Amino acid sequence: MQALDDPLAELVEREAIRELIGATAAILDKEDLAGWIRLFAPESEYEVSAYSREIRANMSWWKTTRPDLDRMLDDVQQHIRDSGRRLHVVSPISIAVAGGRATAVSHFVVLRTQNDGETHLYVAGRYEDALVKKGGRWLYAHHHAVLETRMLESLTHLPL
Repeated sequence: MQALDDPLAELVEREAIRELIGATAAILDKEDLAGWIRLFAPESEYEVSAYSREIRANMSWWKTTRPDLDRMLDDVQQHIRDSGRRLHVVSPISIAVAGGRATAVSHFVVLRTQNDGETHLYVAGRYEDALVKKGGRWLYAHHHAVLETRMLESLTHLPL
């Protein structure tokens, strides 16, 4: 991806993307699913995958478009679900901007605090994101959580 010609403009765009990544973590921590979905472009995808050493292949655990994700997340509050609180810690490691498109890779961990106050590492991985600028804002075109953790202590139907 070729960088912008103006280094200052590129720095501003990279900082805006860094803010989007940070806001994503904070919104997920609050379980503001409507707010999280607004960070996606209308024609976008969300994916969670992991590499399986046993079958020597990538496994896609969850891959869906924004419209389908909208419908699924509308129903989350109607289900019995994990009552633990989650805290996302995200560190962007690379951001490349080319006009109205960008890519970003971030390392992340999610900590889960149980009702008794005990906290454990829930999942670790990286986000591999494709972004698009629409209406002056950066949005996810493809938000991909690539997990290192494959054995989760409790399953979740909340986004990572």
